[in-house]
Amino acid sequence: MIDASTAGIESVSALSPHQRWMDEIDNAEKETKGFRMRARNVVKRFLDERDTISAGNKWFNLFYANTNIMESALYAQLPKPSVTRRFKDYQDDVARVAALIIQRSIVQDLDDPRDTFDATMRSCVQDRLVPGLAQAWLRLETDTEDLTDIPPQPGMETESLDDSLEDLDEMEGAGEPLKKVIDQRVCVDYVFWEDFLMSPCRVWEERRWVGRRVYMDRDELIKRFGEEKGKRIPLDYSPTHSGQSAPGSTPQHQAIKKACIYELWERATRRVFWVSKGMDTILDEQDDPLQLVGFEPCPRPMLANISTSNVTPRPDYFMVQDQYTELDTVNNRIAMLVQACKVVGVYDQSATGISRMLTEGFDNQLIPVDNWAAFAEKGGVKGAIDWLPLEVVTAALIQLNDARERIKGQIYELTGISDIVRGATKASETLGAQEIKSKFASIAIKKRQDEVARFAADILRIKAEIMINHFDPDILLTKSNILGTGEENAKFVPQAMQMLQTEEGFEWRIQITAESIAQADYAMEKADRIEMLTAVSGYIGKTLPMVAQFPNSATLMVSLLKWAVAGFRNAGEVEGILDQELDKLQTEAMKPKPPPPPSPEQQKVQADIQIAQQKAQLDAQGRQQELQIKEREAAIELHMKQMELQFKIKELELKERELMMEMKFAEAEAARNERTAVMTQQMELESEAQRHAQERQFSAENHKASMAQKAEASSKEAK
Repeated sequence: MIDASTAGIESVSALSPHQRWMDEIDNAEKETKGFRMRARNVVKRFLDERDTISAGNKWFNLFYANTNIMESALYAQLPKPSVTRRFKDYQDDVARVAALIIQRSIVQDLDDPRDTFDATMRSCVQDRLVPGLAQAWLRLETDTEDLTDIPPQPGMETESLDDSLEDLDEMEGAGEPLKKVIDQRVCVDYVFWEDFLMSPCRVWEERRWVGRRVYMDRDELIKRFGEEKGKRIPLDYSPTHSGQSAPGSTPQHQAIKKACIYELWERATRRVFWVSKGMDTILDEQDDPLQLVGFEPCPRPMLANISTSNVTPRPDYFMVQDQYTELDTVNNRIAMLVQACKVVGVYDQSATGISRMLTEGFDNQLIPVDNWAAFAEKGGVKGAIDWLPLEVVTAALIQLNDARERIKGQIYELTGISDIVRGATKASETLGAQEIKSKFASIAIKKRQDEVARFAADILRIKAEIMINHFDPDILLTKSNILGTGEENAKFVPQAMQMLQTEEGFEWRIQITAESIAQADYAMEKADRIEMLTAVSGYIGKTLPMVAQFPNSATLMVSLLKWAVAGFRNAGEVEGILDQELDKLQTEAMKPKPPPPPSPEQQKVQADIQIAQQKAQLDAQGRQQELQIKEREAAIELHMKQMELQFKIKELELKERELMMEMKFAEAEAARNERTAVMTQQMELESEAQRHAQERQFSAENHKASMAQKAEASSKEAK
């Protein structure tokens, strides 16, 4: 009968999203259950945690020492990001400046005191060597502040500023004030080896989803998922009951309760889900928040001892566990024999001087014997005491020490740690023997070093991609300080920023790697630089005569030199300067050569020719000056005649103006006289009219007076 829990999900649509992810998580945890048990035991062995039964054993914890040695060999210092053009096209200055922007931004981000890349890498390297699984997680952090006002910009009109302030007031009224980005950074989080999950698969490329456990307290839950969901999520994380680690390996006494949240990234749908086992619904889901080419915000994990049948790792300790167990057994026996290896024996109780000789005896002091004759007859000291035979014990110790050294040699051979890496050499060994051992050690651990370098490079690449996709361009330019590197780089910045915004530009023209992860070998680095300088100077010294003789070969010689320099390690720092100087050298070589100096006979002929040319030139200049003088005299004479003609014309114009003025004056006088006569006639007519009017008025008044008198006379008569 098939167990329903292992039968699998036939149809995703038949289940709710929450139930589907609960089944996915349960199956992933069941798949890695055996690995987690083995890894916990390895962690206990690494930390030398013992139970009551094995507490008294004398173990030889070579696993701890070897792990520390391997940690130093695999990761000894903060890696140096190396961002270069994918193709060494020395004329592709846009890609060169784009790579420089990314590299300087990453370096600036790594130098941030809040950055945890170095600590994460060291923890991951230890996880790779001890439990066998190491993973990191990247996320974007943005610092903002509320934008309360909009400062006026040069050229901004008052109306547009008022409109912006009105929009700002509307947004503040809606509860969403404007935010100003003041800083951005990409954080690299360490993922505890038991907190990383992925779908069961045979190889990493077949994974369907990856995820991690995140532990959040109540305030963090409310801030992330809102007040309604944040208050309902149970704080179900308990180190003592979670079964996620062995007792004593992780902190067991937490003052603040937390919830275990699963963050799951599904590759097929490019969606992210947040779920909790204590809830019956999905807490949150988003569509591809980071827009990464590889989708997941984590590199391919470092997995120990995997095959193409299952991606579940197996700790390195289990590959050599028989030798480590045998070493502990031998060392425990050695400790017991050393404890038993001591000076003890029995003596004749009647010989009291024997006991005093061991308990009270001092240097140069004699112990008296009561009956010397009887003491001597018994054989003296040899006849009165018998010691425990240590020859058997010491012989066993010698054999056990030899066995321990042989077992250690087997472990070194299996783990790839030679004695030169451990710092142990023999004085009789030659330099060649030590170099052979060093090369063997490098070959033995190179695979792991390449894996750590790949892991770091993947982290840096994801960091760079998040910066390009989500950083404000001004912040990116400020972090890189690319504008302060010179005009030869600043003029390509707009094109480089535009190229980085395209997937083709970042994926096809830029390459990101991590260098200098292992412990620095300053002698080797110095030798590499000297080798480069020697090769470049020797090449230039040999090719300059050829270029001087055949200028057309300058392009070929310069291209070959750039191709050769690109192959040297750490040449990227000077590649841009070298390109610029070689271009100048090529331009100078292509210029035409000056002619060779003439011979004395040629110089004499040239001098005679120059004298004749100068004399002819002087004669020509004299004739030209005479012609110029005559031309000037003729011009002056013509100018005088023109002035006389203009004077006569002016005189005629003046006379014409006088006549015109006289005519206008006469016309004005006549008009004035005519107006005077008209006005006089009008005044006379007006006076005559006034006189007639006065006469008529006087007559009318007289008529009225006479009529009044007549009326008065008539009235009197009537009375």
